[in-house]
Amino acid sequence: MAKVLVINQGLFQELVNFQEVMETVETAFTQFAQSRSVVFPSVRERIEEHNGIYSIKSSYLIEEGAIGLKTGGFWNDNWKKGKTNHQSVMLLLSPETGEPICLLDANSLTAIRTAAAGAVAAKYLALPESRTVSLIGAGIQARAQLEGLLHLFPLEKVTVYSRTQASAARLVEEIRQKGLQAEQAETPREAVDSSDIVVTTTPAFSPVIKTSWLQKGAHLNAMGSDTSGKREVELDRLPDKIVCDLWEQASHLGELQGQLSRDSLFAEIGQITGKELPGRQTPSEITMFDSTGLAIQDLSVAQFVYRKAMEEQRGIYVDL
Repeated sequence: MAKVLVINQGLFQELVNFQEVMETVETAFTQFAQSRSVVFPSVRERIEEHNGIYSIKSSYLIEEGAIGLKTGGFWNDNWKKGKTNHQSVMLLLSPETGEPICLLDANSLTAIRTAAAGAVAAKYLALPESRTVSLIGAGIQARAQLEGLLHLFPLEKVTVYSRTQASAARLVEEIRQKGLQAEQAETPREAVDSSDIVVTTTPAFSPVIKTSWLQKGAHLNAMGSDTSGKREVELDRLPDKIVCDLWEQASHLGELQGQLSRDSLFAEIGQITGKELPGRQTPSEITMFDSTGLAIQDLSVAQFVYRKAMEEQRGIYVDL
């Protein structure tokens, strides 16, 4: 009978800090680019009857001896039931025996690892002196992305656009309470026009912004598209550098699906974090990162939290 360590949402949040997660995700990107980890084919399917998207992402970290999967997805109508739209759990297995060893809340995991991925990309691709950021979308991930960027950049002003004006207004007020300038844009173009960093976090299936709106030197983190048919960004003018997490995913699930060929891609992010290819090279470059979310992000952070819980003797065990 297997004993499984359970790490709930509260404990997960106690055990992590953003800097450690960002370093963990950056290392995971590099290891993957160097064939030191394996990402298995992902499942990403619509559940039409319940307005949901179901997902399975799994991977194997060779050196850490970690293997696991995240399952769940995004249920668009959950907010009507008082629940968050994103719902998922993470399961770690013993690489030696295949037995389950740890079950973790993956709502918090997904939020922080996605924010960390965006921060890592911006670290290498955005102007170091970036002071203005636009958030396209005003949900949980928009908040997480902003928190990640605040760890790296001397941000002064945030502009928020959301199709739901009340959501944008709430986020603007939250940002002001942090001591930052914040304003609500009436249109997505108004938000994008003069920002150093633009972050899209919507579940849109039709473009919300155009790359031709980006100013010289701007960086775009496209974080929302992770399913066939989703699309937040119209690539009507190609950025100088287009980077993704994994071409095989981005070309089918991300912003790049149906919009450009492999030849137009500058790099996968692990090639940049691993110093195989450069990040930003000039102040005037327009750069873009297309994030679809890799299983190694989930697994590397989950393994880090699992080990920390073991060291601190936290969590509860259940018998299966």
